[in-house]
Amino acid sequence: MSFDAKLYWFLITEMGTSLLNLYSNMITEWNRFKLDSWAFGLVFLSFPKKVASLKLKLPLWVVIIVISGGLVSFISSVALAQAGMTVSPGKIYYRLDPGATATQKITVSNPSSKALEVVVSMNDWKYDSLGNNQTLPAGSLKTSATSWVKVLPGSYFTLEPNEKRELEIGLTVPSDTDVGVPVHTALLFLTQINPSDAQSVNGALIKVSVRMGVKIYHSFSDSEVRDVEVLNFTDIISNNNETKDNGFLELTIQNTGKIWLEGTIKWELLNTKTGKKSKLPDRDLFSLPGDTRIVRQELPSTLLQGDYIATAIINYGNKDEFKLVELEFIH
Repeated sequence: MSFDAKLYWFLITEMGTSLLNLYSNMITEWNRFKLDSWAFGLVFLSFPKKVASLKLKLPLWVVIIVISGGLVSFISSVALAQAGMTVSPGKIYYRLDPGATATQKITVSNPSSKALEVVVSMNDWKYDSLGNNQTLPAGSLKTSATSWVKVLPGSYFTLEPNEKRELEIGLTVPSDTDVGVPVHTALLFLTQINPSDAQSVNGALIKVSVRMGVKIYHSFSDSEVRDVEVLNFTDIISNNNETKDNGFLELTIQNTGKIWLEGTIKWELLNTKTGKKSKLPDRDLFSLPGDTRIVRQELPSTLLQGDYIATAIINYGNKDEFKLVELEFIH
Protein backbone atom coordinates (compact mmCIF):
# COMPACT_ATOMS: atom_id res chain seq x y z
CA MET A 1 0.00 0.00 0.00
CA SER A 2 1.37 3.42 -0.90
CA PHE A 3 0.64 6.63 0.92
CA ASP A 4 1.88 10.14 1.49
CA ALA A 5 3.39 10.63 4.91
CA LYS A 6 3.06 13.99 6.57
CA LEU A 7 6.09 15.48 8.32
CA TYR A 8 6.24 18.04 11.02
CA TRP A 9 9.45 19.47 12.50
CA PHE A 10 9.68 20.63 16.09
CA LEU A 11 12.93 22.05 17.50
CA ILE A 12 13.98 21.93 21.14
CA THR A 13 17.13 23.91 21.96
CA GLU A 14 17.35 23.48 25.71
CA MET A 15 20.63 21.74 26.53
CA GLY A 16 20.27 18.65 28.65
CA THR A 17 16.55 18.11 28.00
CA SER A 18 15.61 14.61 29.08
CA LEU A 19 14.18 12.14 26.59
CA LEU A 20 11.02 11.95 28.65
CA ASN A 21 10.34 15.68 28.38
CA LEU A 22 11.31 15.62 24.73
CA TYR A 23 8.80 12.85 24.10
CA SER A 24 6.06 14.78 25.91
CA ASN A 25 6.68 17.92 23.86
CA MET A 26 6.74 15.89 20.68
CA ILE A 27 3.37 14.31 21.41
CA THR A 28 1.86 17.78 21.87
CA GLU A 29 3.02 18.80 18.41
CA TRP A 30 2.01 15.51 16.82
CA ASN A 31 -1.53 15.80 18.20
CA ARG A 32 -2.15 18.81 15.98
CA PHE A 33 -2.36 16.52 12.96
CA LYS A 34 -5.49 14.84 14.34
CA LEU A 35 -4.71 11.70 12.35
CA ASP A 36 -5.13 8.19 13.51
CA SER A 37 -2.09 6.00 12.89
CA TRP A 38 1.32 7.28 13.70
CA ALA A 39 5.00 6.80 14.22
CA PHE A 40 7.85 9.09 15.05
CA GLY A 41 11.60 9.37 15.34
CA LEU A 42 14.07 11.35 17.44
CA VAL A 43 17.00 12.93 15.65
CA PHE A 44 20.16 14.21 17.31
CA LEU A 45 21.69 16.93 15.15
CA SER A 46 25.30 18.15 15.20
CA PHE A 47 26.08 21.16 13.02
CA PRO A 48 28.98 21.54 10.59
CA LYS A 49 31.72 23.91 11.82
CA LYS A 50 30.67 26.68 9.43
CA VAL A 51 27.48 27.35 11.43
CA ALA A 52 29.13 27.33 14.84
CA SER A 53 29.21 31.13 14.80
CA LEU A 54 25.43 31.18 15.18
CA LYS A 55 25.99 30.53 18.90
CA LEU A 56 23.12 28.07 19.13
CA LYS A 57 22.70 26.12 22.31
CA LEU A 58 23.99 22.64 21.56
CA PRO A 59 23.04 19.88 21.44
CA LEU A 60 20.00 20.66 19.34
CA TRP A 61 17.32 17.98 19.23
CA VAL A 62 15.13 17.79 16.16
CA VAL A 63 11.94 15.82 16.54
CA ILE A 64 10.54 14.47 13.30
CA ILE A 65 7.03 13.06 13.36
CA VAL A 66 5.78 10.81 10.59
CA ILE A 67 2.05 10.08 10.51
CA SER A 68 0.23 7.79 8.13
CA GLY A 69 -2.70 5.43 7.82
CA GLY A 70 -0.70 2.24 7.50
CA LEU A 71 2.83 1.36 6.44
CA VAL A 72 5.17 4.03 7.81
CA SER A 73 8.62 4.76 6.38
CA PHE A 74 10.46 7.23 8.55
CA ILE A 75 13.91 8.15 7.42
CA SER A 76 13.54 7.96 3.65
CA SER A 77 11.83 11.37 3.71
CA VAL A 78 14.22 12.90 6.23
CA ALA A 79 17.84 11.91 5.70
CA LEU A 80 19.52 10.20 2.78
CA ALA A 81 17.96 6.79 3.27
CA GLN A 82 20.78 5.92 5.68
CA ALA A 83 18.63 4.64 8.51
CA GLY A 84 15.03 3.72 9.15
CA MET A 85 12.35 1.20 10.04
CA THR A 86 8.95 0.36 8.58
CA VAL A 87 5.99 -1.39 10.19
CA SER A 88 2.84 -2.74 8.57
CA PRO A 89 -0.07 -2.71 9.27
CA GLY A 90 -0.53 0.36 11.47
CA LYS A 91 -3.69 -1.02 13.10
CA ILE A 92 -4.78 -4.48 14.27
CA TYR A 93 -8.39 -5.45 14.97
CA TYR A 94 -9.62 -8.35 17.14
CA ARG A 95 -13.20 -9.49 17.63
CA LEU A 96 -13.17 -12.02 20.46
CA ASP A 97 -15.46 -13.13 23.28
CA PRO A 98 -14.24 -13.56 26.88
CA GLY A 99 -11.79 -16.43 27.20
CA ALA A 100 -10.89 -16.45 23.50
CA THR A 101 -7.44 -16.04 21.97
CA ALA A 102 -6.28 -14.95 18.51
CA THR A 103 -2.99 -14.09 16.86
CA GLN A 104 -2.21 -11.63 14.09
CA LYS A 105 1.06 -10.62 12.49
CA ILE A 106 2.85 -7.39 11.77
CA THR A 107 5.90 -7.01 9.53
CA VAL A 108 8.88 -4.96 10.68
CA SER A 109 11.48 -4.06 8.06
CA ASN A 110 14.94 -2.55 8.16
CA PRO A 111 15.68 -0.83 4.82
CA SER A 112 18.95 0.63 6.10
CA SER A 113 22.54 -0.62 5.91
CA LYS A 114 22.89 -0.93 9.69
CA ALA A 115 21.50 -3.50 12.10
CA LEU A 116 18.68 -2.15 14.29
CA GLU A 117 18.18 -3.15 17.91
CA VAL A 118 14.47 -2.92 18.68
CA VAL A 119 12.51 -3.16 21.92
CA VAL A 120 8.74 -3.64 22.24
CA SER A 121 6.63 -1.82 24.83
CA MET A 122 2.94 -1.16 25.48
CA ASN A 123 0.91 1.94 26.33
CA ASP A 124 -2.71 2.93 26.67
CA TRP A 125 -4.20 5.53 24.33
CA LYS A 126 -7.39 7.49 23.83
CA TYR A 127 -8.83 10.44 21.90
CA ASP A 128 -9.50 13.82 23.47
CA SER A 129 -12.59 15.86 22.54
CA LEU A 130 -10.88 17.32 19.45
CA GLY A 131 -9.77 13.94 18.14
CA ASN A 132 -6.15 14.26 19.24
CA ASN A 133 -4.40 11.06 20.25
CA GLN A 134 -3.25 10.84 23.86
CA THR A 135 -0.89 8.20 25.25
CA LEU A 136 -0.96 7.02 28.86
CA PRO A 137 0.91 4.42 30.93
CA ALA A 138 -0.18 0.83 30.35
CA GLY A 139 -3.17 -0.15 32.49
CA SER A 140 -4.32 3.44 33.12
CA LEU A 141 -7.69 3.15 31.38
CA LYS A 142 -10.63 0.86 32.03
CA THR A 143 -10.53 0.14 28.30
CA SER A 144 -6.90 -1.02 28.47
CA ALA A 145 -5.96 -4.23 26.67
CA THR A 146 -2.22 -3.92 27.28
CA SER A 147 -2.11 -6.86 29.70
CA TRP A 148 -3.91 -9.05 27.15
CA VAL A 149 -1.18 -8.71 24.52
CA LYS A 150 1.79 -11.02 24.03
CA VAL A 151 4.46 -10.40 21.40
CA LEU A 152 6.46 -13.27 19.93
CA PRO A 153 9.31 -14.05 19.61
CA GLY A 154 9.89 -11.52 22.40
CA SER A 155 10.22 -7.91 23.52
CA TYR A 156 13.74 -7.46 22.11
CA PHE A 157 15.18 -8.38 18.72
CA THR A 158 17.77 -7.31 16.17
CA LEU A 159 16.97 -6.54 12.54
CA GLU A 160 19.89 -7.03 10.18
CA PRO A 161 20.28 -4.71 7.17
CA ASN A 162 17.44 -5.19 4.64
CA GLU A 163 15.85 -7.82 6.88
CA LYS A 164 12.09 -8.25 7.28
CA ARG A 165 10.64 -9.97 10.30
CA GLU A 166 7.13 -11.01 11.23
CA LEU A 167 6.03 -10.56 14.82
CA GLU A 168 3.09 -12.50 16.20
CA ILE A 169 0.76 -10.30 18.22
CA GLY A 170 -1.36 -12.56 20.38
CA LEU A 171 -4.36 -11.27 22.31
CA THR A 172 -6.17 -13.26 25.00
CA VAL A 173 -9.39 -11.87 26.48
CA PRO A 174 -9.72 -12.80 30.18
CA SER A 175 -12.76 -14.94 30.90
CA ASP A 176 -13.99 -12.47 33.53
CA THR A 177 -13.80 -9.42 31.27
CA ASP A 178 -16.62 -6.90 31.71
CA VAL A 179 -18.62 -7.11 28.48
CA GLY A 180 -20.24 -3.80 29.43
CA VAL A 181 -17.07 -2.14 28.12
CA PRO A 182 -17.58 -2.80 24.39
CA VAL A 183 -14.11 -1.83 23.11
CA HIS A 184 -10.61 -2.26 24.52
CA THR A 185 -7.44 -0.78 23.05
CA ALA A 186 -3.67 -0.76 23.36
CA LEU A 187 -0.72 0.91 21.65
CA LEU A 188 2.30 -1.23 20.77
CA PHE A 189 5.59 0.65 20.43
CA LEU A 190 8.65 -0.54 18.49
CA THR A 191 11.66 1.53 19.51
CA GLN A 192 15.16 1.55 18.02
CA ILE A 193 17.68 1.70 20.88
CA ASN A 194 20.92 1.99 18.86
CA PRO A 195 20.82 5.37 17.08
CA SER A 196 21.96 5.33 13.46
CA ASP A 197 24.41 7.74 11.85
CA ALA A 198 22.94 9.69 8.97
CA GLN A 199 23.26 12.91 7.03
CA SER A 200 20.52 15.42 6.35
CA VAL A 201 19.81 16.84 2.93
CA ASN A 202 21.71 19.98 3.99
CA GLY A 203 24.78 17.95 4.95
CA ALA A 204 24.40 18.09 8.74
CA LEU A 205 25.50 15.02 10.65
CA ILE A 206 22.68 13.44 12.64
CA LYS A 207 21.90 10.41 14.75
CA VAL A 208 18.49 8.90 14.20
CA SER A 209 16.42 6.77 16.55
CA VAL A 210 13.02 5.64 15.29
CA ARG A 211 9.94 4.72 17.30
CA MET A 212 6.86 3.28 15.63
CA GLY A 213 3.35 2.83 17.00
CA VAL A 214 0.73 0.19 16.12
CA LYS A 215 -2.81 0.61 17.42
CA ILE A 216 -4.62 -2.46 18.73
CA TYR A 217 -8.43 -2.61 18.88
CA HIS A 218 -10.60 -5.27 20.52
CA SER A 219 -14.37 -5.68 20.45
CA PHE A 220 -16.69 -8.53 21.30
CA SER A 221 -18.20 -10.53 18.45
CA ASP A 222 -21.65 -8.95 18.93
CA SER A 223 -20.38 -5.34 19.26
CA GLU A 224 -21.08 -4.18 15.72
CA VAL A 225 -23.67 -1.55 16.62
CA ARG A 226 -22.66 1.80 15.07
CA ASP A 227 -24.49 5.03 15.87
CA VAL A 228 -23.81 8.69 16.54
CA GLU A 229 -25.84 11.48 18.10
CA VAL A 230 -25.38 15.09 17.03
CA LEU A 231 -25.31 17.18 20.20
CA ASN A 232 -24.72 20.59 18.65
CA PHE A 233 -24.07 22.34 15.34
CA THR A 234 -23.12 26.01 15.39
CA ASP A 235 -21.00 28.67 13.71
CA ILE A 236 -18.15 30.44 15.48
CA ILE A 237 -17.36 33.97 14.31
CA SER A 238 -13.75 35.09 14.38
CA ASN A 239 -13.02 38.21 16.43
CA ASN A 240 -9.58 38.68 14.92
CA ASN A 241 -9.85 41.34 12.22
CA GLU A 242 -6.09 41.34 11.59
CA THR A 243 -6.07 37.88 10.02
CA LYS A 244 -7.91 36.18 7.20
CA ASP A 245 -9.56 33.84 9.69
CA ASN A 246 -13.21 33.75 8.66
CA GLY A 247 -14.51 31.70 11.57
CA PHE A 248 -15.56 28.08 11.49
CA LEU A 249 -18.40 25.62 11.85
CA GLU A 250 -18.40 23.47 14.97
CA LEU A 251 -20.11 20.09 15.11
CA THR A 252 -20.36 18.16 18.39
CA ILE A 253 -20.92 14.41 17.99
CA GLN A 254 -21.20 11.56 20.47
CA ASN A 255 -20.39 7.96 19.61
CA THR A 256 -23.42 6.14 21.03
CA GLY A 257 -22.57 2.79 19.43
CA LYS A 258 -20.58 -0.21 20.63
CA ILE A 259 -17.71 -0.08 18.15
CA TRP A 260 -14.96 2.27 17.00
CA LEU A 261 -15.88 4.65 14.20
CA GLU A 262 -13.71 5.46 11.19
CA GLY A 263 -15.85 7.78 9.14
CA THR A 264 -15.95 10.97 7.10
CA ILE A 265 -17.83 14.26 7.38
CA LYS A 266 -18.75 16.05 4.14
CA TRP A 267 -19.62 19.76 4.23
CA GLU A 268 -21.60 22.00 1.90
CA LEU A 269 -22.60 25.67 2.02
CA LEU A 270 -25.63 27.19 0.28
CA ASN A 271 -26.02 30.93 -0.16
CA THR A 272 -29.78 31.30 0.21
CA LYS A 273 -29.85 34.56 -1.80
CA THR A 274 -27.76 33.59 -4.81
CA GLY A 275 -28.33 29.84 -4.70
CA LYS A 276 -24.61 29.24 -5.03
CA LYS A 277 -23.33 26.02 -3.47
CA SER A 278 -19.79 25.37 -2.34
CA LYS A 279 -18.18 22.29 -0.89
CA LEU A 280 -15.66 22.36 1.95
CA PRO A 281 -12.89 19.80 2.49
CA ASP A 282 -13.92 16.48 4.01
CA ARG A 283 -12.93 15.79 7.60
CA ASP A 284 -12.05 12.36 8.96
CA LEU A 285 -13.92 11.16 12.01
CA PHE A 286 -12.29 8.70 14.42
CA SER A 287 -13.86 7.88 17.79
CA LEU A 288 -14.39 5.17 20.37
CA PRO A 289 -17.67 4.25 22.12
CA GLY A 290 -18.75 6.97 24.51
CA ASP A 291 -16.46 9.61 23.00
CA THR A 292 -17.79 13.13 22.51
CA ARG A 293 -16.07 14.67 19.53
CA ILE A 294 -15.85 18.34 18.53
CA VAL A 295 -15.18 18.69 14.80
CA ARG A 296 -14.31 22.12 13.45
CA GLN A 297 -14.44 23.15 9.81
CA GLU A 298 -12.87 26.46 8.82
CA LEU A 299 -14.92 28.75 6.63
CA PRO A 300 -13.19 29.95 3.44
CA SER A 301 -11.53 33.38 3.64
CA THR A 302 -13.25 34.18 0.32
CA LEU A 303 -16.76 33.49 1.65
CA LEU A 304 -19.00 36.47 0.89
CA GLN A 305 -21.34 38.03 3.40
CA GLY A 306 -24.86 36.68 3.34
CA ASP A 307 -27.34 34.14 4.68
CA TYR A 308 -26.22 30.53 4.45
CA ILE A 309 -27.35 26.99 5.12
CA ALA A 310 -24.52 24.67 6.14
CA THR A 311 -25.01 20.93 5.63
CA ALA A 312 -22.89 18.28 7.30
CA ILE A 313 -23.20 14.65 6.20
CA ILE A 314 -21.71 12.27 8.75
CA ASN A 315 -20.78 8.88 7.30
CA TYR A 316 -19.88 6.77 10.32
CA GLY A 317 -19.76 3.23 8.96
CA ASN A 318 -20.99 1.54 5.84
CA LYS A 319 -22.35 3.53 2.90
CA ASP A 320 -25.89 3.45 4.27
CA GLU A 321 -24.89 4.57 7.76
CA PHE A 322 -24.94 8.36 7.79
CA LYS A 323 -26.69 11.33 9.36
CA LEU A 324 -27.39 14.73 7.85
CA VAL A 325 -27.68 17.95 9.85
CA GLU A 326 -28.24 21.54 8.71
CA LEU A 327 -27.49 24.93 10.21
CA GLU A 328 -28.76 28.35 9.14
CA PHE A 329 -26.32 31.15 9.86
CA ILE A 330 -25.49 34.71 8.82
CA HIS A 331 -21.99 35.44 7.70
